[in-house]
Amino acid sequence: MSTSVLGIRAEPRAVHWAVVRGTSEKPVLHAHGTEAVPNAYTETEGLAWLRTRLIYVADTYRPAKAAVRLAERTAKGSNTDAAKSRCRVEGVVLEVAGSKNLETVAGRLKTFAKHSECASPKEDLSSDNLRGLDWAKYGGKLQEAIYVAFSLLPK
Repeated sequence: MSTSVLGIRAEPRAVHWAVVRGTSEKPVLHAHGTEAVPNAYTETEGLAWLRTRLIYVADTYRPAKAAVRLAERTAKGSNTDAAKSRCRVEGVVLEVAGSKNLETVAGRLKTFAKHSECASPKEDLSSDNLRGLDWAKYGGKLQEAIYVAFSLLPK
């Protein structure tokens, strides 16, 4: 079985995830989803719920690695409550990756561009496919999860 990578892009009350297999020359999207915290949950209940969901994803797909796309340092509104909530969700994501002993890379898009040897992640994200993987039908945040997972695939 080929290496699989779990890519994650967090939001204040959700995570977008993708399991990508294959190689960096021929990536294959194996599974994907969005886990959104139920509206009735408090923040702490929501973080616990996301942790449980991510453990389920990790146990189901058994990735060898995790790629966590962090917020850009220069993101507009980086000192808002929403930005702080996203950071807490990213912390839960990293805790799950650690508890599952996944080799983990966490960083901004630039970090993953270095791993994938792509000149411009923004160009890749604006294209209709990624090295033959048709991803035009997926939203921007899910595309980011796919991209960061793809970046850690072997050549």
